[in-house]
Amino acid sequence: MPEDRAPLVLQELVRRTNEDGRRLRAIEERLLSIENRINNLEENSLERTKKVNDRFSEITDEIKNLTDEIIKLKNNVEKINKQMMTFARRRDLKEIEHMLELIGPIEPKIDIKTEEK
Repeated sequence: MPEDRAPLVLQELVRRTNEDGRRLRAIEERLLSIENRINNLEENSLERTKKVNDRFSEITDEIKNLTDEIIKLKNNVEKINKQMMTFARRRDLKEIEHMLELIGPIEPKIDIKTEEK
């Protein structure tokens, strides 16, 4: 009787081996698919990181340029303020006008408002 079962056992072993081989191939295919996806994700991640770093560098340069422009504007405003300190004020002009009227009443009156325009 054990000899009758030998071909059946052998067939079962072959069937199981074939089934295991099929399962291994399926697992290998899934593993390859997962590796491809991971590689794609890594490539995309590296690409995005490069783009972000490039944009960050651009923004840093823009900020530096804006800072330089702000410094220039501040310097110009300071120069203008210093120049404005040397300008005669309306009150000063009124005093000069009053003094001129006292010294030479015959001279025509100077209209400061028309002179400013």
